[in-house]
Amino acid sequence: MLQTFLVMAQDNVTVGKPYVVIDADAKYYFAAHGEILTVKTSRKSITLQKLDAVNLTFLKIKLYDDFPKNFEIERITQIKNRYFVFYSLRDGVEQLFYREIDFASCSFKGQGKKLLVVNDRIADRYDKFDFYFSYDSSAMVVQYRLSPEHKNDSKNFDEIGAHVFDQNMQEKWSGVLTMPYTEKKMNNLDYSVDSKGNVYIVTQVYNDETTRERKRGEEEANYHLEVLKASAPTGAITASKIDVADKFIKTIWIYETAKGDLIGAGFYNIGKNKSDADGVVLFKLGTDGKPTDLIAHEIPVEILNQYASAKSKRRNEKKNDDDRAEFEDLRLQDIAMQEDGSTILVGEQRFIVSRTSYSTMNGVTTTRTTTYYYCNDILVTKITPAGKLAWMKKLPKRQTGGAGWGGMSYTYFRGAHEHYFLFLDNEKNKDLPITEVPAQHVDGAGGFLTAYKVNDAAGEVTKLSLLNTRDVKGMEVYQFSPSRIMATAPSTIVFEAYKKKKEDIL
Repeated sequence: MLQTFLVMAQDNVTVGKPYVVIDADAKYYFAAHGEILTVKTSRKSITLQKLDAVNLTFLKIKLYDDFPKNFEIERITQIKNRYFVFYSLRDGVEQLFYREIDFASCSFKGQGKKLLVVNDRIADRYDKFDFYFSYDSSAMVVQYRLSPEHKNDSKNFDEIGAHVFDQNMQEKWSGVLTMPYTEKKMNNLDYSVDSKGNVYIVTQVYNDETTRERKRGEEEANYHLEVLKASAPTGAITASKIDVADKFIKTIWIYETAKGDLIGAGFYNIGKNKSDADGVVLFKLGTDGKPTDLIAHEIPVEILNQYASAKSKRRNEKKNDDDRAEFEDLRLQDIAMQEDGSTILVGEQRFIVSRTSYSTMNGVTTTRTTTYYYCNDILVTKITPAGKLAWMKKLPKRQTGGAGWGGMSYTYFRGAHEHYFLFLDNEKNKDLPITEVPAQHVDGAGGFLTAYKVNDAAGEVTKLSLLNTRDVKGMEVYQFSPSRIMATAPSTIVFEAYKKKKEDIL
């Protein structure tokens, strides 16, 4: 049962003093010790900004335009209590650099340092390098894919570059991992690294030379999962097979647990529509490298029918008679590995719709295509350390926009005993009963900052309406994005917004 509480904004919201806005292509936020560090990037420079998270005031700012020409940001991240900007540069060969930020002084610690060089050409033009971390962040693997030797997928064996570093950016080992199957026969789903520096790849491998996920007339999948382990420090690959039976794996992510095991978790479907989810799946890979069987938990039709239209309910009931009811367009967005060994999976209903209209004037027909983006319901699932279903909750919302994902979706925080999901909502939804469909929030048209609080032990859901972005202490704020929200202290969140007149505000 969903409990709803309206928190009066005037009693719980503090507004800081405005400060000069920084125009940037991307903005990143980090909070520590009552302060906020922002990293705001443009094509030629990076601006570091320090803000007071308690008094909500501007402290200092530094512009760095000393980066190499044509540098590309690859990752900006926090590793334990340190902060890094990773950027690439192509100068005959592909190079990856890092530059550490001193949080206290709001400055870079010297110039960029070269992390690795790739003499062969990388397959991807943008976002060339991917970064994965062990549970305790003591190990990091930088992964990339080399350009294929053959254009024919049935002849080409993927080569994956892997460089493993410790938390001080010292390389533990590196190598080029040649995949054991052709690119046609396998599909890599995710990568991971453990605290010992072993690299893992979970991949989908077809059982024959076709790429059919299901053979005609058969119910079981025509593929299985394999976890490839590249052992430190040699990079020698061993494979472990996981049978998926009649579960068609939609998405699998793998993470190290606090105990050093690996967990693979994601969504499966029944093989009809790849974008839909029939349930959640999970497997474990022990420290001995042996996997457990795949565990599956179906999404009950009762959850599918919550906050759904009468038409959708009838369709779900009809499909459920044939065991075909699914959560449509569900994307895996977050996985949290908890200290007790339990796993939190968060999915969001996301899809894009394009509509084309035609008009004729003076015998000439013109076409116009409009694209709409949708971020709807959230599905949160907790799996116990033993692989059992603790609880599964559907958090209703409806968001749409026409300019990309914009200020839609949500941000997720873990508290001591709760999980928090914050997003912009339509005011009409604050007292939404379980039998009603949520009213739609339109991106860029104001909205109420709303939070779902989910109790970790029992899964009890509380909905909190925090503030109206069109009336924050009598002021309207703009350019809201979930990525601009920070948890700065227990029971305290801060977000940056634009207030016009070339000013931002906390």
